[in-house]
Amino acid sequence: MPAPAVPGAAAEAAELELPLLTARGEQRTRARETVHAVGGPPVASLSLAPDLLVAQTLARQKRAAPLPAEERARRLAEAAERFLDDVLGGLAFAEHVRLVRQVSGHNAALSERLSRAVADAIAQAPDRADRARPRGSVRSWREVGRGGGSGVWTRRGETLGAVLSGNTPTIQNGWLQALALGYRVAVRPSRREPFTAHRVIAALRAAGFRDTDAAYLPTARTGASAILRRADLGLTYGGDAVKAEYAGSSTIKVGGPGRSKTLIARDRATPRTVEAVAESVTALSGTACVNTTAVLVEGDHTGFARELAALLGERAAERRGTEDHLGPRVADEAAEALLAHLRGRPGARPVTPLDEVAAAHPEGGTVLGPAVLTVDGPGNPLLAAELPFPCVWVAPWTREDGAGPLRDSLVVNAVTGDAELIDALLRDPGITNVHLDAPTVRGGGDLPHEDYIGGFLMRNKAVVTG
Repeated sequence: MPAPAVPGAAAEAAELELPLLTARGEQRTRARETVHAVGGPPVASLSLAPDLLVAQTLARQKRAAPLPAEERARRLAEAAERFLDDVLGGLAFAEHVRLVRQVSGHNAALSERLSRAVADAIAQAPDRADRARPRGSVRSWREVGRGGGSGVWTRRGETLGAVLSGNTPTIQNGWLQALALGYRVAVRPSRREPFTAHRVIAALRAAGFRDTDAAYLPTARTGASAILRRADLGLTYGGDAVKAEYAGSSTIKVGGPGRSKTLIARDRATPRTVEAVAESVTALSGTACVNTTAVLVEGDHTGFARELAALLGERAAERRGTEDHLGPRVADEAAEALLAHLRGRPGARPVTPLDEVAAAHPEGGTVLGPAVLTVDGPGNPLLAAELPFPCVWVAPWTREDGAGPLRDSLVVNAVTGDAELIDALLRDPGITNVHLDAPTVRGGGDLPHEDYIGGFLMRNKAVVTG
């Protein structure tokens, strides 16, 4: 439905209106923001929550008691079904996926697959959260036997503020686990892709969760810190600057950056390995923190880079200009800026011709990637560079280099049979996750990402009964 003409509003011509979902129900504000499709046209008008409304919502959430655990699990299962089957906020699921695709730049099949994975995250949130619970702790003091004692897994607070990025719809996974554990959650969605969080919370409310259990609070840029500051705990995502901003906080967890890498030992650069690296680089449009952005090769790294570039170029050419494009579709201005960034990198040698990295799309915008570049050594700082499309830096590596060049990585895929090297990677505190001859994008919501989220949300208390 058309958005009403609101004085001072940013989006009078947008097609869809997304209201706030506060602790007192649905609300609309005069402060609005336009949500644009990648090609430029407006697709929605987003109400923005002022700081006072954020404060009021979180205060009401803190005063509300959580639903019983069994009821939360039951309602989450129902919400997952409603997310897929119901008309929510005026949108059927297929219409929702279309909007996600328009604003995110993901291709059609990926947009639907990721959106369906959100339903899995809703339904499985209790089980995923419980994976972090130590074997020595029970879920409730009521499970502690008479005359005995046990650890009891207990929330560190009552409210969580979640400030989301727009990389993929499945970014909802973390705060859904918090909801399953009894937190009342205030979600500040991505302003680029605000539809998924809105649909999730609408589905939760349709399934019987109360308005105080989960709130949808888009804000202006400055409002993100207010949500994190006012909630008992905060969850946000970003790069080095965001990490540094909250480095001293024990109550705010920052997800990202990724800088995921693949290490290929001598004589393991087979066609199968090239295929696995290609998947690691391009899956999820190449925009996720688990995408491989650097490959270290023991041996002929330039030969490997040529094989990888040939395979990726062939795959991209087959799909360019279709709704199944390989890389993300981005605004033309963003594409030009990213290409200029690549051209200006001293010490990097493009294996993929840079004039083949970008292609105009008939629906508007530019499809980016893939790009393969080589650098001279494993210490080159470009190996830490992440760009929001399939772009990979390939460097040489020797045993003498050890695990050092692989540090500060969310995932390292070690294509090697060297047990000592694998042990070294697992011991290194700068490497978060280790895959063994498995693409960096493989995994699931039931596995640790940057540890289990429950390790941040919960603590263990001893309960002893007489």
